[in-house]
Amino acid sequence: MDSNLQSSGDTIGFPGELRQQYVSDVAELGNALDAWFAVYEQLTPGPFQGSTHELWIGDGVEVLRETGSQTIFTTGRNKPGTSTIGVPVPFEQTGIYCGTSLKGIAVAYLPGGTEFEILAREKFDIVSATVDTALLASFATELGETLHTDDRHERPSVLARTDEAGVLRQALLEIICAVDANPGLLRFAATRIAMRDCVLTIALDLLGRKTRRDKWHLPRSHKCWLVRSVRDYVLSHADETPSLAALCAHFGVSRRSIQYAFVEHTGMNVARFLRHTRLNAVHRAIVRSATLGDGESIASLAARWGFWHLPRFAIYYRELFGELPSESRRRGSKTFGF
Repeated sequence: MDSNLQSSGDTIGFPGELRQQYVSDVAELGNALDAWFAVYEQLTPGPFQGSTHELWIGDGVEVLRETGSQTIFTTGRNKPGTSTIGVPVPFEQTGIYCGTSLKGIAVAYLPGGTEFEILAREKFDIVSATVDTALLASFATELGETLHTDDRHERPSVLARTDEAGVLRQALLEIICAVDANPGLLRFAATRIAMRDCVLTIALDLLGRKTRRDKWHLPRSHKCWLVRSVRDYVLSHADETPSLAALCAHFGVSRRSIQYAFVEHTGMNVARFLRHTRLNAVHRAIVRSATLGDGESIASLAARWGFWHLPRFAIYYRELFGELPSESRRRGSKTFGF
């Protein structure tokens, strides 16, 4: 990933922040965390190496990875008014979370301001997301949905296993690793919005949802208008790359409404269609950059359209255009004499 991403008017709102801590004493682990109060105890003998990577994506969304080289017993609590979902990184990791068996296929849930304890055996490696509960509720409302408020959300619990755990693990690790490699990504509003909405969507899926309004059964002509209007809206908001929640709120329809409209009229879901729309926008930008010979990096051009994971962006790009972004640039440079 290019470490010299450039921004020109892309930063809006809370810019995001990454805090990294590396320690050789378990007593020092986690003492710089913002969303947590936690105490870590080493239970197996030997030298200790640990780290925390705390990433704030805008205001109200924290992604955290904690590691330790020994068996660790952790106690503490998260901030009131938040909700936390977490998962062990190694599939083979075992332990206990608030009296429940914790394995690599388990997703742990912690309501805000609640005491917790974790025993992670042999080594400690957990990734989690903590979100402001009011923000998550607002996000659900924009999508035409509501959060469940049943008893299981009033106490620590294990919410899901296997598939859901894998989705959460992969998404959070990719976000942390991408920003670790290139903190400059946080300067781009489109990137922050894409990361934030990824976390909020997974949290909403894990915590359960109910459809608040059922507007998916729209007239055919309105579905056609919706597809065209959503595409035009996304293209006209390049600097912020509107999220699906923002699109639902702007057009006054539910997530299901948009999904049905796009599947019916384009043969693909809204995420795939809009990803192709943004890929085409990046492709045009790469060709234009080659024409002008301005030297702006491909990573920067991609980040402007919300593509923060460069290897995956390259895969998507090659699948659609049959060549890598760098090949498009070289071809354009030769064509225009640069």
